[in-house]
Amino acid sequence: MRLSPLIVAASLALAAQASWFSSSDPDPEYSKWNNNELRAWLEVHNVPLPKHSTTHSDLVALVGENWNTASAWTYDQYASAQKSFSDLRDTAFDTWDDSRLREWLLEHGVVAPKGPREHLVLLAKQKYRSYSNAASSYASRASATASTAIYGDATHQASKSASSVVSKATSAVSQAVDDAASTLDAQKDYVYSTWDDNRLRKYLEEKGVVKSKAQLRRDELLAKMYDAYAAVANPIWEAWSDSYIHRWLVNHHIIKSDFEGTRDILTKHMNKYYYTTTDTIYTNWSDSDLRQWLIKNGIIKSDAQVTRDKMMKLVSDNYLSAKDTFWHAWSDNHLREWLVSNGYLRSDAQVKRDELVRLANEKYHDQTAKTAAYLAWPDARLRAYLREHGVDDHKIPTTRPGLLQETRIRWVQTHTRAENLFAKIKEIVNSGIYKAEDALLHLVSLLGGGWEETKEKAENTKRAAERQYEDVKHQGEAGWEEAKNKADEAYGSAKHQGEKAYGAAKHQGEAAYGTAKRTADKVASEAEKKADDAKNWASESTENVRQNVGEKVKKTGQKIKGEL
Repeated sequence: MRLSPLIVAASLALAAQASWFSSSDPDPEYSKWNNNELRAWLEVHNVPLPKHSTTHSDLVALVGENWNTASAWTYDQYASAQKSFSDLRDTAFDTWDDSRLREWLLEHGVVAPKGPREHLVLLAKQKYRSYSNAASSYASRASATASTAIYGDATHQASKSASSVVSKATSAVSQAVDDAASTLDAQKDYVYSTWDDNRLRKYLEEKGVVKSKAQLRRDELLAKMYDAYAAVANPIWEAWSDSYIHRWLVNHHIIKSDFEGTRDILTKHMNKYYYTTTDTIYTNWSDSDLRQWLIKNGIIKSDAQVTRDKMMKLVSDNYLSAKDTFWHAWSDNHLREWLVSNGYLRSDAQVKRDELVRLANEKYHDQTAKTAAYLAWPDARLRAYLREHGVDDHKIPTTRPGLLQETRIRWVQTHTRAENLFAKIKEIVNSGIYKAEDALLHLVSLLGGGWEETKEKAENTKRAAERQYEDVKHQGEAGWEEAKNKADEAYGSAKHQGEKAYGAAKHQGEAAYGTAKRTADKVASEAEKKADDAKNWASESTENVRQNVGEKVKKTGQKIKGEL
């Protein structure tokens, strides 16, 4: 019996199980880096460098310790970063100045970037490399088969069915292909993509980007528009086209795919829900907000003179460890229930929130929960998270503590299910007692979907992709033949017209030459006759003069002789 591609891929995936859970790459990428590249990677991923001097081997070891956790991007992080990264090339950083490099690095999670320009460029390239690795990982994972996507996304998708994972894998393939398109194609996602050339040129001239009457093609105009329009938009989605905004909202479960609304309505949703994976609650705090928080939490004194970069780093280093940060995610009732159920408080005790927080802070020792990523998320991301987990827009809390409390409930539920499910998956894969197809069937059943349904969806996806490829190929071939025929026809017509014009010009030239030659011959003949006449006249005149002079000389001689 011929095995389906899905089963074959699953077999290969099961054969590589050791690398998923325990073993590491014997020759990892970072083993070939120099000290500067190693230090840049550690700084980009916010891994503290030892204060004492370190050797090359120490740096390699430190990167290795943090490689798997720091390098890993969740699918949501990758999807959110696509818009910011996909329009860039790593060579772009070489042309940026110091301020733009620092601003970009801050926006993408590098705390207080500093150092000479060469170091900032290296940091930016390391960040870009991290995104590129994630892009390659998700693209290859999605394009292999749906089964690979089930394994790779298991912890994130634990509460979803296998069919939704297949759908997500297919979407990742489409997005990867779209992001690999040319810069000109990518420009379709911006609001100015519908402008005509005159409007593009006028805008660029007004902004001083191009000189008046500059001769530029449309693709060149669009390329310059990114820096002049899209790159300076704040927030970035203000430069997006309506269709791209619509897609972002659909992908984040804010609206459904059939939603129809004006740009004003879409903008309202974006203002409420848009975030990037590097945004935090304190990203846009003013200097006074940063200072006030640091003073309130006893990190700096009120008279301390600290730069913004330093304050930002201090907040980043201490935000999750601050007492209020975690306990804002607990309501009074949840605090009381936890303390009572664990025997730290009598059920009839009348205690205010401050005392509940103090007591819980003393007794609660789950550091993983206290440093959960969502605690530092901006309000927009908390709202989007709740929408993705089925909370109706009208029931989303309006205060940050309320948002944190609702998010914590779903965060704990999701991660508990994910941990349990991942443990079962790891046990199945590592046991080695199942055949590939049986193991995959077992895993699919754990994820809540049927094998046949998953297999059918994967086959349907494959067939649809093949049909689309054939259609595009056929259209391309037909277009080529049509273009070739038109080109041949145009060439034949042009050749005929050229030959005709050449014949006419040749005939006119020959006629003109004949006329000119005859005229020249006539003129030459007449000139020759006149020359002969002149010559004869000159000869006669000379003889007459000679005779006259001789006669006069003779007469003069005779006269002289007679006088003597």
